[in-house]
Amino acid sequence: METLTAKQQRFMRRYEEWIDQVVDALMMVVQFYRDGHEEQGDRLLAETMAGFERFGEENMTMQSVFGRDEKHLHEWDLFQQQINETLEVPTFSEPVEKVGHVTKRTLPAFQRWRTIVASILSEG
Repeated sequence: METLTAKQQRFMRRYEEWIDQVVDALMMVVQFYRDGHEEQGDRLLAETMAGFERFGEENMTMQSVFGRDEKHLHEWDLFQQQINETLEVPTFSEPVEKVGHVTKRTLPAFQRWRTIVASILSEG
């Protein structure tokens, strides 16, 4: 596998930091739901997940980094699917369902993705 260019490495480091910030926001979303502030949790979740639009399939840097390896491309696709699922969470009727989805599906997906991003950076 070829190494990352300097530009790709900078991009991936910023992306890794951004993922960490998103995980912090997701933890706040869960706390909002648990504290009975469902509307604030829904809003923060929607705003946070909307930020991933710029890192989708149209992003050429993401394509150049993750498209080089079939396994990474597959993981990126799974991660994108999880983001799309998470965008539906505000439509759930019960806060407990929302907490369950974010804690049992979204956060683990982010932790897995963060590990993959870190491994690509260490390879690069």
